[in-house]
Amino acid sequence: MRETVATGTGQAVFVPGEWRSLANCLGLSPRECGIVRAVFDGNSEKDTAARLGLSPHTVHTYVWRIYRKLNVQSREELLVRVFAEFRSLPKRGSSGRKRPESRQRAL
Repeated sequence: MRETVATGTGQAVFVPGEWRSLANCLGLSPRECGIVRAVFDGNSEKDTAARLGLSPHTVHTYVWRIYRKLNVQSREELLVRVFAEFRSLPKRGSSGRKRPESRQRAL
C-alpha cells in the first residue's frame, strides 16, 4: 500500500509525481493543477485564494476555466474526471520504469 502524507496540497490522494502526470495528460498549467489539488482537499474558493495568495474572484475564474477545459460542470464531475484520467495512466514501479502488466493464468 502506498503511504501518503496529507499536507493540504492534494497529497492525501496522489503523490507529487502523479499530480505532474495528471496535469500533463489533462493539459493543466501548474496554477490550474494547484487549483484542482485544492478542490481535492475540499477547500472553498475563498480558502484556496488565501492559500495561493490570489483573490477569490481569480480562483473562481480558474475553476470556471478548468471546468470548460475538462468539460465538467461541478466539483464532483471534476473529481471523477481526474480519477478516470489517473486510472488510464501507465502503471509505474518504484524504480520509475513501467511495470509489466500482470498475467492471469487460465484455469
